[in-house]
Amino acid sequence: MKTIYNPDIIQEFADRLYARANSVTRSYTALGVILLGFAGFATGQLVFAAVGGIIGGAVGYAYGKEKAFAHKLQAQTALCQVQIEKNLRK
Repeated sequence: MKTIYNPDIIQEFADRLYARANSVTRSYTALGVILLGFAGFATGQLVFAAVGGIIGGAVGYAYGKEKAFAHKLQAQTALCQVQIEKNLRK
């Protein structure tokens, strides 16, 4: 079986990367809140749980934004390659 070029597959790949990028920031933020919130809660102090949750959320958000950017960059690179191919066929 010979594999042929199909730009629709690259478009679907880019769409999936963008969908993943949109959810990764929320996921990492929630994970940070939960992990450091529970760590603060383990001390027995409600204040530490709240502070831990806030710090964890901020760290998770920052990490998630970087991860989302990497996904979007990869999607844009794939779409750029499709556009180059379209321009060369003209």
